[in-house]
Amino acid sequence: MEQPPAPADALAEIQRTQRQAMAAQRLPVWYAPSVVALGTAAAVGAELGGTAQKALTIAAAAGLAALTAALAARVRVKWRASTWTLSAGTRMALWIVSVLAVWGVVPLIAGTATDSAAWQKAAAGLVTALYAAATTRWIEKQVQAHSGGRVVR
Repeated sequence: MEQPPAPADALAEIQRTQRQAMAAQRLPVWYAPSVVALGTAAAVGAELGGTAQKALTIAAAAGLAALTAALAARVRVKWRASTWTLSAGTRMALWIVSVLAVWGVVPLIAGTATDSAAWQKAAAGLVTALYAAATTRWIEKQVQAHSGGRVVR
């Protein structure tokens, strides 16, 4: 007769399984910077006007659709509202606000160096994309640590 696993071994196996599942649903590091880049392209296009504006707006919309399709194809774990706690949601919301704040403040700073709104927006897009890429894994860890239904922090 086989002995049941020790509680510590069973818990360790659950923790390994959860870590593997979380790794499968991580947001790609390229995703947030890509969204910023496409938003920046549309914003720069708005400054240019005419055919360039239409082309950049259409390209940005097509790019966002492609990013959404790529993300949907990659994610295998279903999202459930019950896993989000107030703490996890607040942390994610604050991160999104910080990304938008960087995107909004950089043009003001760039305005001291150039009067071109297109260059200000391009600088904002570059800095914001770098910020989003640098902080994506950190916010994922924060959200995971404060989500419901977890065994391991």
